[in-house]
Amino acid sequence: MKRLLAKSTASPDRPEGEATLLGHTALVLSAARRLLAHRGRASLLAAGLEPAEEPRLRRIVLLAAALHDLGKCSEHFQSMLRRERTVPQWVRHEALSLWLCWPGQPLSSWLLEGVGELDLCLALVCVAAHHRKFQTDAFAPEDAGAGLSLELWVHHEDFARTLKRIAEEIGLSAPPLFTAPITLRATRKEHPRDQLQGWQEDFERAVPASSLDARLLSVCKAWVLAADVAGSALPRSGEKQDWVDRQLTAPHPAEALRAVVERRLAGRPPRPFQDAVARSAAPLSLVRAGCGSGKTAAAYLWAATQHPGRPLWLTYPTMGTATEGFRDYLHGADVDARLQHSRAEVDFDIFGLRDGVEPGTGSRGQDRLDALRSWGVDAMSCTADTVLGLVQSQRQGLYAWPSLCAACVVFDEIHAYDDRLFGCLLRFLEALPGVPALLMTASLPAARLRALRGLCERVHGRSLAEIDGPEDLETLPRYQRWDVEDPWSLVTRCLREDGKVLWVSNTVERCMRTAETAAAQGSRALLYHSRFRYTDRVHRHGDVVAAFAEARCSVLASTTQVAEMSLDLSAELLVTDLAPIPALIQRLGRLNRRSSPEAPAPVRPFVVLPFDGAPYAATDLRDARAWLERLGTGALSQRDLVSAWETHGTSAVPSRYSSTWLDGRFDTWPAPCRDGSPSLTVLLEEDARSVQAGAVSAHEVTLPMNLPPESLEWRSWRRQGRLPYPIPPASALDYDALRGARWRRP
Repeated sequence: MKRLLAKSTASPDRPEGEATLLGHTALVLSAARRLLAHRGRASLLAAGLEPAEEPRLRRIVLLAAALHDLGKCSEHFQSMLRRERTVPQWVRHEALSLWLCWPGQPLSSWLLEGVGELDLCLALVCVAAHHRKFQTDAFAPEDAGAGLSLELWVHHEDFARTLKRIAEEIGLSAPPLFTAPITLRATRKEHPRDQLQGWQEDFERAVPASSLDARLLSVCKAWVLAADVAGSALPRSGEKQDWVDRQLTAPHPAEALRAVVERRLAGRPPRPFQDAVARSAAPLSLVRAGCGSGKTAAAYLWAATQHPGRPLWLTYPTMGTATEGFRDYLHGADVDARLQHSRAEVDFDIFGLRDGVEPGTGSRGQDRLDALRSWGVDAMSCTADTVLGLVQSQRQGLYAWPSLCAACVVFDEIHAYDDRLFGCLLRFLEALPGVPALLMTASLPAARLRALRGLCERVHGRSLAEIDGPEDLETLPRYQRWDVEDPWSLVTRCLREDGKVLWVSNTVERCMRTAETAAAQGSRALLYHSRFRYTDRVHRHGDVVAAFAEARCSVLASTTQVAEMSLDLSAELLVTDLAPIPALIQRLGRLNRRSSPEAPAPVRPFVVLPFDGAPYAATDLRDARAWLERLGTGALSQRDLVSAWETHGTSAVPSRYSSTWLDGRFDTWPAPCRDGSPSLTVLLEEDARSVQAGAVSAHEVTLPMNLPPESLEWRSWRRQGRLPYPIPPASALDYDALRGARWRRP
């Protein structure tokens, strides 16, 4: 082969410079230098490391950037890029890079002239980690047909040129010259996997978890991945290397964030509560305030007042709330802002958010720099997973590192986090004490509050800064529980008086049955739940919000848990299934929502229906029953709801979840941020054809479902082309754009 490639190309014998091993290595080294120049010190401060470590950080990252793709000299990799190999490569290229350079291996003596053995090993672990597949996927499965040997073409002229360039870039002596390939093979007695395992054991003895070296390693891993992504994406997008400089030197004026708040307040001065949030100079602050208190506006004031010049990341529990946050505050504002989640591009089109936004900045397929566009923004609205995914080595969190390490971060609605996501929050706050964080919630279990207080004492050596919502708003009577067995007479009366009724069920099946009962009684219910195609779900969301906003018009919305956070509406009657306490508090946040001390509305009723079983634990429902008894049947304020919970809370102490980014050391792989639940995402037959034809994106039309009955034999359902989603036969599923989806029972 004439050239050693690092990237695929249409002309492998006469490739573009950036597609070659030499060219790509040079680009990644250049990107690494620029990233470290602008944010190296900030990243150390973010991780609580001393600025004196900056020369070492630079040495490790640049060495890793130089060596990261040397294993692409493998015959398997080169044949794969040229489409001459139909089976997997036996060993992934990043594992081969480590193998070539580890102490005692062919390139180690040369490399050790310029760096100590420990730092060389740290750099090589970064090399192995830069695709987040080490060691779990370092070797092909035994039944993959990959073979048990390969050649490393270290004698190739391009390999020699690459080593020479590395020597020049990082100040090493002339590299060794190889006159023949190196053969790596497995035998009955020896396997390279065993060699790697031995190296891992030695390394992890030398670098204990939570040690300074382990913490530095995590930071270095993030930088090497960011440099590799930049080195790959920039040439393919037509951008020059100075794109990185422009992104990381972009100013983040505090005045722009203040203007966002002024537009939102429409001439009204900030409340004293909002000023109190803005004055919080603590590294970690907790805001506990109910719905309608103006927490989000306060968060913008906090960022502008305490952290001018830092980008602001606002995180939300769901894609819907992230989009709502972007629409309400950032769309149309004179601020460089971005909405980021997996369906952001769809939301831009559905909600008409394109004005002032560069087309294609939300789709990876259309924009090769999409993963990096967060680096220069003033404000980012995203899901919590985007940020907290960093601690579990998820792609978006690692890609965001150049911005996150210099940012201030708001975590909204943290009571809605499941145990695993809250555990990731604790690990993030612990690992990155230099990233200012504002936590916001309407309420919080006592155990979680104690965990945050303890973390702040341990990490920052000071008490957690706690700010409560405005007294007059928190103590305003809003709700009253009516203890009735059948709520339909209340519903009928409310609708007859042009009232707004919100009915929240714990399952989609119960939600649909409520709508069917309403129809039988002569009323029409708007349905909103999770089992819609994404575009239809967004429209159903909009239908419900619009109907509740219309004056002198009755409406009944039958919903599920999706109503708890993303629906900005105010009902006169709430009917809800029994649910865990934080879920009930959120649902009550949609009742009498517009009442204020300046214009108090009458107390509004809510009814809690009996419920047991999935998706909730029996202990959580038992605690909710006891909470309701404590509340009684009198008028209630937001403060009453929270006090009755926090003073009697029995929630379990949050677990300290492991982090693949922080704890993995020799290993790096992506792990989930949330507790999983059995589900199946499908495509309808006609949608699959449209996606395959390029008429729509899969994100627009995927349909999330519960697992089908085994009798439907769903594991054998076909898939369209390369799409990962099964296509159920028409006989298996009923779908209606207004009602949603339901499995047909055989």
